[in-house]
Amino acid sequence: MITVYAAYNVPPPVKGLVRDLRVIWALEELGMAYGFHWMDIGKAEHRQEPNRAINPFGKIPSFSDGPVKLFETGAILHYLYEKAGKIPADPARRGELLQWMFAALNTVEPPFLDIATWDAFWKDRPGRAVRYPELVEVAKTRLSELERGLGKKPFLLGDDFGPADILMTTALNFARHQVALFEHAPVAQAYLERCRSRPAYKTAVGKQGVGPKADAA
Repeated sequence: MITVYAAYNVPPPVKGLVRDLRVIWALEELGMAYGFHWMDIGKAEHRQEPNRAINPFGKIPSFSDGPVKLFETGAILHYLYEKAGKIPADPARRGELLQWMFAALNTVEPPFLDIATWDAFWKDRPGRAVRYPELVEVAKTRLSELERGLGKKPFLLGDDFGPADILMTTALNFARHQVALFEHAPVAQAYLERCRSRPAYKTAVGKQGVGPKADAA
């Protein structure tokens, strides 16, 4: 049985942004059966056992599939899509998938996550007047570069939606509240809306953070 170690009781500023959404979304896209091990963030349960036994960093999410124990969303999504037979067999095509997965996590996510952090938690932190405009400019550059990479493709690898798109969408989501930022990048904005309009995404958002009451229903 696949189990997602997921969060509930999250602070309002990060509701909908916790990375367990990526795993739930992937499972919904793939039509795989799964359950939850809910963790109360307010009680720091993610930093305790049994989550710590899977994820030595005490982060969210963790994941188990029988004897398979994984952390890091990129690794979990790759595992799920490979389990479902949806990772390209051709080495070149597989490399293309991996490059976009890594780009979402390593190149695009950092400035968008930093914007979310400054807006949600660091509004009065010293240095904002200098650092925040720099982050916005980096994010604008990343959106422009993403548009170049997308071209006229509906998704990162062409016509087929996949794990790279899940990672990219949720990375961009960190600055979703900055509407003006996306107005400068209509192609990226359309891509984001296209991904977020998928039924599996909407289902995943509805399931994220529900907590133990979902199991009792």
